[in-house]
Amino acid sequence: MERYEEEMSWEERAARVHRERDPVYQVSTLQALVMGNFYGSAAIEHVLEHGDTGLGTFHAVAGELVVIDGHAYRILGDGRAVEAKPHDTTPFASVAYLTDRAYRIKLGRVPSLDVLRDVLDERVELLGVNNMYLVRIDGYFRRVAARTELSQQEPFLPFAEVLKTDERRFAFEEVAGSLVCFYFPPYLDGVNTPGWHFHFIDAVRQHGGHVFGLCMEHGIVRMQKSDRFIMDLPHNDAFQDARLENASKDDIRQIEQGE
Repeated sequence: MERYEEEMSWEERAARVHRERDPVYQVSTLQALVMGNFYGSAAIEHVLEHGDTGLGTFHAVAGELVVIDGHAYRILGDGRAVEAKPHDTTPFASVAYLTDRAYRIKLGRVPSLDVLRDVLDERVELLGVNNMYLVRIDGYFRRVAARTELSQQEPFLPFAEVLKTDERRFAFEEVAGSLVCFYFPPYLDGVNTPGWHFHFIDAVRQHGGHVFGLCMEHGIVRMQKSDRFIMDLPHNDAFQDARLENASKDDIRQIEQGE
């Protein structure tokens, strides 16, 4: 039987609040990634201790990262997904636990990514624009336009330069799968992408990527609000010496939207 709060000690109440406010956990900052800090600073097995759903990339930006159902997947240059090894590392990732407290929304046809953003933004307006949100959408997609990147060699170039030569794009047609999405409020611009960031993986966990376009026939949204944030900063020299405030907002927009 659940105990009434007044019967609990201060320590027990604090522990309960902590459990019920699962944080977003992040490795490094988007600014560092944009500027070319591709050095893996956290092992995948460590990242999975902090969340079962999320996204990011790998050391040397060797493929997009999709975390779903407690498993981490690397998206290869041809769009294939392979499960990451525990000792693989990431220079940038965001994860959280998707719990049964998540809001559920049933969606019909969504013709574009912009329309999906609008639908999700309406919910954010109702729930609070200054929180973070983790979203998973399971559905059937007419089309998903996605990308990944090829592994880089030192000296690392800025991410926007990498995309000019080593971005790989592909489209998936008539596919069941899941979108993993994060929303970060505008005041965290640079720490992460302001607004929405979407990754995709199909239902059989064989293909995926960073999403910059879609048409969804129907889907079920699970949307979880978070008001706690934990960030692990890298200890490498590239991070210690970087002037992160100089990261280009245009580059961030290009990287996210695929323009």
